[in-house]
Amino acid sequence: MKRRQGKISILSLSVVTLITIGLMTLELNSKTRVEAKYHKEKLDAARTAQTAFAHVKKTVYEMGIPIDRINDPNETGLIGLQYSPITTERGDLDAKLTSTNSNFAALVIHYLKQTGVRKNDTVAVLLTGSYPALNISVMSAMKTLELQAVIITSVSSSMWGANFPELTYLDIEALCRSNDIFKYKSTVATFGGEDDVGRGLSPAGREIIEEAAMRNGVSLLTAANLDEAIQEKMKIYESSGRIRLFVNAAEKATAFAGLDGDNGLIKPHSLKAGNGLLARFSRKGIPVINLADIELLALKSDLPLAPLPLPNPGEGRLYYEYRYSVPMAVAIVLILAVILFVVLRYDIDRYLKRSKND
Repeated sequence: MKRRQGKISILSLSVVTLITIGLMTLELNSKTRVEAKYHKEKLDAARTAQTAFAHVKKTVYEMGIPIDRINDPNETGLIGLQYSPITTERGDLDAKLTSTNSNFAALVIHYLKQTGVRKNDTVAVLLTGSYPALNISVMSAMKTLELQAVIITSVSSSMWGANFPELTYLDIEALCRSNDIFKYKSTVATFGGEDDVGRGLSPAGREIIEEAAMRNGVSLLTAANLDEAIQEKMKIYESSGRIRLFVNAAEKATAFAGLDGDNGLIKPHSLKAGNGLLARFSRKGIPVINLADIELLALKSDLPLAPLPLPNPGEGRLYYEYRYSVPMAVAIVLILAVILFVVLRYDIDRYLKRSKND
């Protein structure tokens, strides 16, 4: 028999190609939107956060605190002043506005679920007055999953945070408790500022924080320097029983201590160096959720930056995903396999007959 020199006919290839395109079009059109994992928990957490935000806004109005409609266009009351006696440093207004999206609570659920935490597990939480909305989202997610919390809060704030002297984050936390939104309360508070020891605050600013801690029944932790502040916080966390997880809601001084950590979920033993709380918990084999870069978190999760208006709970990729029909894909593969077999068989038979005649 002569060695075959020809190829499959153009007609055969064209028919197979057209059939393939038609079947693939059917598969692409089979895409449907389905609920993402933990949809219910995410939605519950976001709705809790939205309820808390509404109470904060109502309280701001009742206290006669003016809302800056230029810098707080959604009129949340969660965007504070540019300068106040408890303002410590510059702040990114867009990041603060981004954090007022209640769907950040769904993102926290997403990370919490990845760590495998279960009901009544104890979580070490580090909060800052710089991001009151993010703090509320974290607490709302933890309430939804029924987690226990050991909370340390840095009370002072960068620009545009919870820096109203009469309404610090400790006051917002108490407001949420009194309205039965969640029951979490800071175990201790710190001054914040440079090295988390109140450096950069005026005596009047430190006095305002002392008064806020006193009226909310929260002990105020004092330290001489950054290392001592970190040591004291670790003692508080470690004396609270078995910590299952550490969550940092944008605090930087004692969380990083000069060493940057990844954003989002940090797996155990991922951070080998550093003296901050992130590295210490990681070296202990405890997973870490680091929520330090709000805008990066938003971009990674398809949450809008500085949204206007604010999205409703349940909007966005965190709640839904698109899937293609697996049964249809399997059927298409089988159909194409049969078609290719038939075409190749026909083409081979035709070639053998032609060779025989030759």
